[in-house]
Amino acid sequence: MARRSRSSFGVLRALGGYYMQSADSIVALTADTTITPDDHAGKLILINNSTLTITLPTINNDMEPITSGPDENPNSLNNTGIMYDFLFLTSSGTSTTIQGNSSADLMMGGLLSVKNGLTNVHFHEPNGSSNYQIIMNGTTTGGVAGTRLQIQAVYTNRYYVEGFSIGTGTLATPFAG
Repeated sequence: MARRSRSSFGVLRALGGYYMQSADSIVALTADTTITPDDHAGKLILINNSTLTITLPTINNDMEPITSGPDENPNSLNNTGIMYDFLFLTSSGTSTTIQGNSSADLMMGGLLSVKNGLTNVHFHEPNGSSNYQIIMNGTTTGGVAGTRLQIQAVYTNRYYVEGFSIGTGTLATPFAG
């Protein structure tokens, strides 16, 4: 798999906009996976299996050494700000889990959950103290095909979640742990 190139040129500024085009801009997951910045960040991650466990990487917000200056090291391991974009192509079965690397990697933000047919709309948010997993079952906790989640590493042990989840039955929170 081709690696995303790293640059020491600074911030990329696209005056007329930019877009990614190629098979490399999409990654399909069909088995349990540990996400990595090099292989998954900035790409559309397709969930194409009804029961998966997807583990997010450890968040590293280490400062750069004073010799390189802020944002000047193309080999930096700092991954705060990186976004992971998930799209369910297949409805979740008994359990599709997206989880932090450890139980200390808490979720914040929330998901708009909609019942098929738009008869019910709920906003679900993690509890802020123990929820490090998103567990979708294809019914009450969402994960029906078309569900889309964006998860961003924002600080040590904090992932920000936003998205739109489609479910059936009596909707319940997908946040757990």
